[in-house]
Amino acid sequence: MDCEVDDKKEIEEGFLITIVDSSRKDGKRRQVIYNPSNHIARCSCKMFESEGIPCRHILCILKAKLNELPEYYMLSRWTKMTHAKPIFDVDGNVLEGYSQINHEDKLISDNWMEFLMCMEFARRDPKLLTLTLNGISNVKKQVMELKGGTSESKIQELESFIGSSASEQVEIHPLKQSNTKGGGKRIKGGKEEAMEKQKKKRVCHACGEEANHDRCNCPSKVSA
Repeated sequence: MDCEVDDKKEIEEGFLITIVDSSRKDGKRRQVIYNPSNHIARCSCKMFESEGIPCRHILCILKAKLNELPEYYMLSRWTKMTHAKPIFDVDGNVLEGYSQINHEDKLISDNWMEFLMCMEFARRDPKLLTLTLNGISNVKKQVMELKGGTSESKIQELESFIGSSASEQVEIHPLKQSNTKGGGKRIKGGKEEAMEKQKKKRVCHACGEEANHDRCNCPSKVSA
């Protein structure tokens, strides 16, 4: 750390120590109030108060006094057992619901971690995979026995969800026959039929009559 003690004064709370930060070009100074009785220091940079991490100015003082960091600076948020601790409300009462949920989440996470580690160790080794499978099967059997038997079938799950049992005999009536798409002649609408009736007739060059067809689709030509 590029910090060094520049000045030290004794005050009522302990010592007022001036730390020079050599890493900065301007050599900025920080004021640290250090209490030797409990080894608690407060720096003017306020890094520990805002981020929960001791600044280098505080560490510069503590490294000369102690061999290890005091527990005061080890906040629970940085420890691996953070979620295992109970949660309190504003009045200091334990929130059992949240604590129970956190405990259950931790157990689920631990189970998955153990299973994934077993699969990671086994990889593609047939013996290790068989051993893992047998262990999981035994655990599954014990879990099912504790739950009181085998798991419910899909039908039983649906029946419990709906609230009624399925009929033993199901009668299915034959479906009504319907024309598939493109089958048979297209049914014209009333508007389309009216427009065809109002359509002006023209002379067919095949039969010589005025009609709604031409010589390409003339009935006389088709019959011939």
